[in-house]
Amino acid sequence: MCGIIAYNGQDNAVPYLMDGIRNLEYRGYDSCGCVLDGNNNKLIIKKDTGRIDEVIKKYDIGKYSSTRGIFHTRWGTIGDITKENAHPFADCMEKIAVAHNGIIENWEELKAGLMAHKFKSDTDTEVLVHFLEEKLKEGLPIEDAVKLLFSKIKGLSSFVIMDKDSDDLIAVKNGSPLVLGISKNGTFVSSDVPSFLKYTNKVIYLMDGDMVRISKSGYAIDNLLDNKMKHQVSTVNFSIKDIEKGRHKHFMIKEILEQPNLIRKFESTDFSKVYAAADLVKSARTVYILGAGTSHYAGMLGAKFFLENGIQAVPIQGQEILTYLKVISPRDVFIIISQSGETADIISALPLIKNNKKIGLINNESSTIAREVDIFIDIGAGPEKAVASTKAFTLSSLYTAFIAMAASGRINEAFKDLRLLNLNMYNLLVPSVNRAIDTAAEKLKEMDDVFYLGRDHDYVLCMEGALKLKEIAYVHAEAIDAATFKHGPLALISSDKYSIALVSNRFRDATTHNLEEVKARKGKIIGISDKPSNTFDMFIRIPDAGMFTFVFQAMALQLLAYKTSLLKGIDCDHPRNLAKAVTVK
Repeated sequence: MCGIIAYNGQDNAVPYLMDGIRNLEYRGYDSCGCVLDGNNNKLIIKKDTGRIDEVIKKYDIGKYSSTRGIFHTRWGTIGDITKENAHPFADCMEKIAVAHNGIIENWEELKAGLMAHKFKSDTDTEVLVHFLEEKLKEGLPIEDAVKLLFSKIKGLSSFVIMDKDSDDLIAVKNGSPLVLGISKNGTFVSSDVPSFLKYTNKVIYLMDGDMVRISKSGYAIDNLLDNKMKHQVSTVNFSIKDIEKGRHKHFMIKEILEQPNLIRKFESTDFSKVYAAADLVKSARTVYILGAGTSHYAGMLGAKFFLENGIQAVPIQGQEILTYLKVISPRDVFIIISQSGETADIISALPLIKNNKKIGLINNESSTIAREVDIFIDIGAGPEKAVASTKAFTLSSLYTAFIAMAASGRINEAFKDLRLLNLNMYNLLVPSVNRAIDTAAEKLKEMDDVFYLGRDHDYVLCMEGALKLKEIAYVHAEAIDAATFKHGPLALISSDKYSIALVSNRFRDATTHNLEEVKARKGKIIGISDKPSNTFDMFIRIPDAGMFTFVFQAMALQLLAYKTSLLKGIDCDHPRNLAKAVTVK
């Protein structure tokens, strides 16, 4: 959560940082702020609640000129969403400022020892700047004060410091991501590459424990946990076009419509790591599939494929790992699914499974989780900036299915259905299907509650579809296994209630029988299937693609949620209360 970008160099930092923070808005948008060099031995700090462009305009931040600065966008954790709780925070003399991403777990303990200082916020972050102020008063140099601070704080926290009495910036990485951008005239440090990709594609991915001193002429990195740590400059392999909306109104629709091309590319990818992952799986007693949110649903779907092929698989979420500790053995293999590779719930679980082999299905090769796995598979979805994940779900699910099929010696069957998927892709994005989705969205925009019904694999897609409608259309949506609907939830059905039913060929007869139970109670049904049914009040036709029909289901559900969101006038790229990279527990 939260986004930080800072710059120090020869040029005016303000245009770079304003542009950069806009590209981090997916990480949080409750409030925004910046710190720049000012006159009279003080810093200029401007911050407020609201979206980034609103705050920039309100304070006319573009009028300032400074060769260094820090910008921050917040997703609130500790402390309400107020101007006072927005970052950056300054010390009592306004000579030191800090912007922070993460949670300081022992902040109240630290604050108790700093009561002589004037606190202006309710956040954990503010203890950082007053701790530094206290140590500087005691005569410690700024670097030594930062090192001491690092040793005192608990939790996953990364932060950037600006000291008026120094020409440099200091950044510390621990848990939450930070990356350096190396340009000709200066150095960036940021939560993510897209924030500075317009200016440089040369990067250094920082490691936990790294402390970086950024001067006008360069940078120096010390690792506070391992003084032998080596760093190398990498070249980013995606372009600025990949992180722009282009002709699309929203990133979400751009990312939904990128899926056909990504799936075509998937068919011709190098599957050597899939086979290597399959070999690990074959030797496992149990395969645990670890994920959170949408990635957890991809894991649930993947577990279905493993189980069908006689391979014991258990999908779990990061915070559930403690429940399973007594049954996990060294022979168990973990498949970890994460779009960002920085999911805090997952990272917190990693020390507990350090002796187990791990396969990572991750969309970020430089991420913390990618560095911790034995086999890293880049799912190749490309940058995903809409808060609601779409293409990463699809690619993660495809890779999990292929690992399961390879481990059971049935990968040729998977390739056959993949070819069918690509062949039928154009049948999904035709005008008749779009019109059907539009019609269904018109109904859903009026709904307060919606059920998603399906069996087995279809039920997993129902959970993912319900999540999308909740995330971006603010409609309470509940996925229920169609077979269990009669065991209680059927009591909620009435003539004004709509259910969305996923009916794939494999489960058609049984699901149709369950839908007839809904129809008998006058319930309305929006059917998503390859064939019409008398139980459907509305019908969205999707092609059949064998074991990969779930891809068409996912895309139809994504489009349905997107269009419902549009009709309700919601900014689907930045839904309320949410952020993209969940880097807090």
